[in-house]
Amino acid sequence: MEKYFLPFFYSFALSILLISFLLWVGKKYSFNKIKRFGGVAVIFIFVLMVLLDKNLVITKPIVGILVGGVLILLLGLWDDLKNLNWKWQLAFQVIIAIIAISFGVRSGFISNPLGGVISLNNPTIYFIFYILYFLIFLNSLNWLDGTDGLAGGVTLASLGAVFFLSFKPEVNQPAVAILSAIAGGAVLGFLVFDWSPAKILAGTSGAWFFGFILASLSIFAGAKIATVMMAALIPILDLVRVVWERWRNRQSIFQKDHRHLHYLLLNLGISERKIFFLYFFASVLIGSAALNLRVWGKLAIMASVIIIYSSFFVLWPKKQK
Repeated sequence: MEKYFLPFFYSFALSILLISFLLWVGKKYSFNKIKRFGGVAVIFIFVLMVLLDKNLVITKPIVGILVGGVLILLLGLWDDLKNLNWKWQLAFQVIIAIIAISFGVRSGFISNPLGGVISLNNPTIYFIFYILYFLIFLNSLNWLDGTDGLAGGVTLASLGAVFFLSFKPEVNQPAVAILSAIAGGAVLGFLVFDWSPAKILAGTSGAWFFGFILASLSIFAGAKIATVMMAALIPILDLVRVVWERWRNRQSIFQKDHRHLHYLLLNLGISERKIFFLYFFASVLIGSAALNLRVWGKLAIMASVIIIYSSFFVLWPKKQK
């Protein structure tokens, strides 16, 4: 386990050191925007540790993840400094997805929850499918980044699911375990400072990277897309609901508002720390179920979560009254 623990520990320690340095620079030079550079630190450490890890063979798909990460760092930083409109953000997300897919962050099949596999050999089909897949993760984690620690906590829990998934006999991907350990260490170090009350934020670069790394590693892990989507099920459900409500009301689906579940929980008087633990432990439990249950068990868990989630929004109007 040394080749997994050491990358995790080194990433964690470097994350603590680099973020501490950034906060010191921001305070010394009165540069308040540096508080949105938490994601910059996570991406920098991830790329550095991947390049330095002697147990990793830098294949073309891994290069795709690194290139995507660097692009997210630069474009996300641009957005944090200039507040780009949603059209530019969406265009950048599509470009990042296309580059990653072109480097081989894709699979010719995905696991069918009911057994067997679904072929994705046609380039047109797999480009459309994986672009949409990346967009779901990029935006669900980005929109989740509304209260302290929330996006980082769900990402950490989901990376744990990917880590243990990579050891399953039908997956057997040690490289995915190492990548998950490196990313997990960097995210945990970030969470030390993003814990409520947050001293530093993920920013656009961090939130996008959280979604990007989860999408990429789930594709690598034997295309076990459903397992990783289950670990991040609550933010994905929230994205689907919010998009549907905005579209139904003829509003821009990218407009900023307080429709998201975590904002509604805040309005009920639940603290940011309690919301963090609610999301984190829900992701851990659902991810663990996805790893250990068979098809019908997974479907039962997913159905239960969807019912509980939907019930909240049936009861919410009554609570408002």
